[in-house]
Amino acid sequence: MPEKELTLVDRCILVTLMVKAAPLPQTYLRNVAGIGLKPEHRSRLESLGLIEVTEKPITLTLTDKGWERATEELGAEPPKRAGTAGGTLYVALDFLRRLIDHSGTRADDLFRMQINRDEVVAPPPVASSASPAADAVTLIRQAYHELAAKPGDYVMLADLRDALSDLPRPEFDAALVTLNRERGVHLVPESNQKVLKPQERAAAVTIGNQDKHLVAISS
Repeated sequence: MPEKELTLVDRCILVTLMVKAAPLPQTYLRNVAGIGLKPEHRSRLESLGLIEVTEKPITLTLTDKGWERATEELGAEPPKRAGTAGGTLYVALDFLRRLIDHSGTRADDLFRMQINRDEVVAPPPVASSASPAADAVTLIRQAYHELAAKPGDYVMLADLRDALSDLPRPEFDAALVTLNRERGVHLVPESNQKVLKPQERAAAVTIGNQDKHLVAISS
């Protein structure tokens, strides 16, 4: 299928991967982004060289060609039968294109930009030492990077909890909720619930009424 015939779902997958600027599990695209991703969408984008797909869990990553194709959606006309939500999406994408053109920033640089939240919110009260929550976030990041083969790989929360067995569960869970708000951090459920071991189910953290079993930190 020529790239110009990509479906709306295909385009939404590419745009979501571009905006998040990180590998995304299929469960995120389906359950969080609400994209009706099917195997044929994944196969088509992979065959066109626009994405790379890895297993366990199924994860999609934009290739360089995929970045170029996704960038073309900025300012593009919405596909036929895009509907109300699709039309609104392309209005927002056109605004992003004009913003990028005005600033002179490359699209990939814009979406990969890391924003320090301390620069956009009021500074916390001065304290003599870091808060327990901040300490827990740091410990989880350190343990993750020791367990993951490379940044962005998924690690079971059960393995993280084992590595930080001295960290109380309330502090651990609160730190995971904090991390989940940060760019480059993805907490997701296991796509195949049948393969979960009892300890892996017990190690899950509940966020947004959904149990999360894996975490990936790309930054």
